[in-house]
Amino acid sequence: MTDTHGVGSRRRASTVAFVVLAYAFSWGWWVPLAVQGTTVDRGQGWPTHLVALAGPALAAVVVTGAVDGGAGLRDLWSRIVRWRVPWTWYGVIALTVVVAVVSALLGPDVTLGDLTRYSGAPAVGFAVVAYVLVVNGFGEEIGWRGFLCEHLLQSCSTGRTALLVWPIWGLWHLPLFWVVAGFRDLGVVGTVGWVLGIGFGSVVLTWLYDSALHSILVVALWHTAYNLATATDAADGAGAAIVTAGVIVAGVVILRRPSTWRVPSARTAPDA
Repeated sequence: MTDTHGVGSRRRASTVAFVVLAYAFSWGWWVPLAVQGTTVDRGQGWPTHLVALAGPALAAVVVTGAVDGGAGLRDLWSRIVRWRVPWTWYGVIALTVVVAVVSALLGPDVTLGDLTRYSGAPAVGFAVVAYVLVVNGFGEEIGWRGFLCEHLLQSCSTGRTALLVWPIWGLWHLPLFWVVAGFRDLGVVGTVGWVLGIGFGSVVLTWLYDSALHSILVVALWHTAYNLATATDAADGAGAAIVTAGVIVAGVVILRRPSTWRVPSARTAPDA
């Protein structure tokens, strides 16, 4: 007979351990920057907040290895490189990139080069995309979706999982409001909008992860594409508003779907 209580307790303990470590790894870098009064701006490669974005990924690897050993790490890796998913999801990523590029080309005060000026990253042209994909895309998504959502989706609906991840993911960013220029410039209204955006982003990313066969690769690529439109100098153009509005609309549609709130009796990760 399966010890469901024991399995549930172990899952909760590993989830708490993951969250604590993700915060510790990232805040251990960000808090000293905040205390020192450091300000990170676009196109500035050092000092930077970016390396600490990999905190959730590092926490996921540490906890997975400690709790599930080699088998767990192999499963995590299989989801990191899972590229065999319906091409629809690559289309979603491509559409996000196209919106960002088109807005850069058509915007009166925005250039294509503005897409490469990313907060905390050196001005190295489009090579910055690979850097951001690793530290920001995979750095966050291996943890938030690949570990936290993966664990919660075993017993929670997609909607509930997204709402549970929202405050954890949002509060994790807190020190950045004292470090990153873009965060510091938000103001009260901008901060409220950012919090709501994180909420809808959690809904879209959780739904995308669950729909794209639990592929961390897909959500990491989309997260990077989204940030190119909203966290670079191109964010001053129409692209950021269009992409953000699209995320909000998509989030509302997802939340209104009955299947979003369907609780699985037993949900397991798909085969690679």
